[in-house]
Amino acid sequence: MAEAPAPAPTRTRTTDRPDSPDGYGDDPLLAWALASFHATLLLVVPLTLVHAVAPVVLGDILANLDTLVGVALFVVLWGSTWWSNRRYLAASDADDVVATLLTAAKWGTVTGLPLFGCLVLAVLVATNPTFAGLLAVVGAVVAPIVGAVVGATLAGVDLALARVARRLLP
Repeated sequence: MAEAPAPAPTRTRTTDRPDSPDGYGDDPLLAWALASFHATLLLVVPLTLVHAVAPVVLGDILANLDTLVGVALFVVLWGSTWWSNRRYLAASDADDVVATLLTAAKWGTVTGLPLFGCLVLAVLVATNPTFAGLLAVVGAVVAPIVGAVVGATLAGVDLALARVARRLLP
């Protein structure tokens, strides 16, 4: 009777040593912190850029959004960022930078559409439906690509900050 092949060893990405660069694993605090950092960055950077280019237009758009809509949009932004960060962290290996960036790009692509949907909803509430519809059609193609680029970029920032922190902390 032939023996059954041994199951493939599973690699866990969590580690007992905080200074080990094995990977991230399923760390809920890390996922929460990165989601908060990424969501804030994804909100502050575009608003700052639009304010620098067209402050009156931004003011008009933001004046048409009420607090409830703004909070709801931020909750969707943070929630989708948290969801994708959990999957990115669980699938990434900090030792392999290229694989980590590709994993982050994949999950950034998945996250790009809901985040873009938030933008379309904000434009729909703040401006006219025709512009929001045009934005939705064009953005459905562009959003996954932008999501992949942003996801990989933020993963690169995450890796760089993690390496700096490992060197600075005992």
